[in-house]
Formats: sequence, C-alpha cells, structure tokens
Amino acid sequence: MAPKRIEPTEPFETRLRKTGSAAGVTIPAEYLRQLGIDIGDTLQVEIEGDSFRIRKVDQEYDQFMEFYTLIEDRFAPALKELDD
Repeated sequence: MAPKRIEPTEPFETRLRKTGSAAGVTIPAEYLRQLGIDIGDTLQVEIEGDSFRIRKVDQEYDQFMEFYTLIEDRFAPALKELDD
C-alpha cells in the first residue's frame, strides 16, 4: 500500500497543559485526520535537537520487522551460503 500523500499544512500553536502528573498538547482534528491518527492510537515521540517528532506506530509493520529480525538472525548463515 502506498503511503498517503499529506498536503502541507500551516503550523499551529497550542499550549502545554497539565494532565495528571504529566503534560499534554491538543492537536487539531484536521491534522489528525490527515495523518490517519485516531484517539487511542499509539504514537512514538522522538527528540530531534530542540524539537519533538511524533509518528503513529504501525503495529503490524513493527511486529513484522521484529519477526523478520528474528528470522534474519537465525538464518543468516544459510542465506549467506545461498548468496555465495
């Protein structure tokens, strides 16, 4: 499946709000729709310099890559022999 084309959007401002003992931000629904993010989805947050990068976790892809890594590690010697 081809990645969804995201149209450029204007930057927006939001406030950091206290949520229990943590903090949260509000993201406009339009932005969430463009990215295919729904309430309850798992997001991955990375720090890049002085910025955050937030992406939706594709759990099926992550599970596949975990499985692939296991298979690759286990069968690497046999795959190398086939390549030679």
